[in-house]
Amino acid sequence: MTSILCSGSIALDTTRTPFKTVENVLGGAASFFSLAASFFASVHILSVVGKDFPEEYWKLLEKKANLNGVQKKEGKTFHYDSTFSFDLYHRQTNKTELNVLGEFEPVLTGEAKKCEFVYLATMPPEKQLKVLQEAKGRKLVFMDTIEFYIKTERNALLKTMSHVDGVVLNDAEARMLTDEVNLIKCGKKIHALGPKIVIIKKGEHGCLLFHDGKVIPFPAFPLEVIIDPTGAGDAFAGGFLGYLAKIFKQDTRPTTQDFKTAMAYANVMGSLAVEDFSVNKLASATKEEVEKRFREYCELLRI
Repeated sequence: MTSILCSGSIALDTTRTPFKTVENVLGGAASFFSLAASFFASVHILSVVGKDFPEEYWKLLEKKANLNGVQKKEGKTFHYDSTFSFDLYHRQTNKTELNVLGEFEPVLTGEAKKCEFVYLATMPPEKQLKVLQEAKGRKLVFMDTIEFYIKTERNALLKTMSHVDGVVLNDAEARMLTDEVNLIKCGKKIHALGPKIVIIKKGEHGCLLFHDGKVIPFPAFPLEVIIDPTGAGDAFAGGFLGYLAKIFKQDTRPTTQDFKTAMAYANVMGSLAVEDFSVNKLASATKEEVEKRFREYCELLRI
């Protein structure tokens, strides 16, 4: 089976919405990505947790992914505290405590180095590049970033971006990176920086895929109930890369149709993530549920 290496954060989140607050629940980019991608392929996580990380969360992740690359350190796990607006679209950061993540140095195990697919989730760009350089078996590499690194480590970010196959950003990040307002111009400028595939997420308004000179729009999966948007973007990426890993064949490259199907699965996994707090919905979902929603999404797109 094709394997995916995901480097990124495992966190304990405090999430506040106008309707409910949850404290110290499982979060982090690597958690959401890996749970989503595990429906399609085997996943190796590269991350770090503190001594305070609950055993129940470790066992949950262990059921879905290989944790040999997750370091356990003295100190506290990365903690992120945020508040969502009434429409659950805008999020305010209340507190970011890097804790053990601040000193994290990624170390790839033998198995992790052989992974064909690599997802460089949000972390300092020089550490993303280090992971990329050590992943000797890589065939397809995608990365993510956040506004903080676009502002503070732009040159290092651009260097890392020039070495990857694809990048996944939200609309605000794409505009900040390119100094453009129009997202079509944003995508084309990012493409010119090196990545052959660019994905710009627009939340409930869907997303755009830039590939092979085409700009392909996708709607979000329509939902009546949204509980917690935290991690939706990483679950989206997990569905996208997970499907590509599932259909991977040696010495071939994914086609535009492959990418379009992967985008459909990405939207499905993102939609599942927002239906409960933390990773709860991704952890409880079944393959049958994923495939049912995928068929519904494809039917919506049929003309």
